[in-house]
Amino acid sequence: MKIAVVEDNEIFADNVKLVLQKEGYEVDVYYNANSFLSHFSKDIDLILLDINLPDKNGLEILEILRDLQHSVKVIFVSSHTEIKYLKEAYKLGCEDYIKKPFEIEELLLRVDRIKKLINPSDIINMGEYQFDLKNFIVIKDDIRVKITKKEAELLRIFLANIDNVVTFDYLNAKIWNAEVVTNTIIVAVLRLKNKLGLPNIKNIREVGYIFHKI
Repeated sequence: MKIAVVEDNEIFADNVKLVLQKEGYEVDVYYNANSFLSHFSKDIDLILLDINLPDKNGLEILEILRDLQHSVKVIFVSSHTEIKYLKEAYKLGCEDYIKKPFEIEELLLRVDRIKKLINPSDIINMGEYQFDLKNFIVIKDDIRVKITKKEAELLRIFLANIDNVVTFDYLNAKIWNAEVVTNTIIVAVLRLKNKLGLPNIKNIREVGYIFHKI
């Protein structure tokens, strides 16, 4: 997986690069927004993106990439703790948001999660269920249930975020790619739960969902 680190703190950025390279990732570092945007290419799989940059903030960078229809994965790495930055980041379609300071192990776990999103297994076994997300089929007790493409996308996101909150804004950005009303997402998830008998998808009022391991 190819990763771009966009961070103006050169010592911090270089240390992150070394850690990721030791894990086998290909890593390029950019110390400002303009340098990154001028070198951006579609073969980048993941961007570790700071919000506070000297020439353009990270939210603006992601907005530019989304306007250009680039679906590259993004993890914001920022010292900002205000909820408004978090909400805006997920609204623009980032995959994750890590608040500085953080443990290196946490970063590696989150990057590994993105790697699994990019290169997912076609068949996932969990408890009594077998999820064949490539062919839109879920198997339980030898009973095969056909699901829709959107339902498969919902499941893929939930399975990649077990025991983590998945917000309505995130689901909207990743699946619908439009400003759909929250009720549209609620209906889609409810239909999926009823079709498969999945009680472990829990609604968090006005926030989103959490998927507990079966």
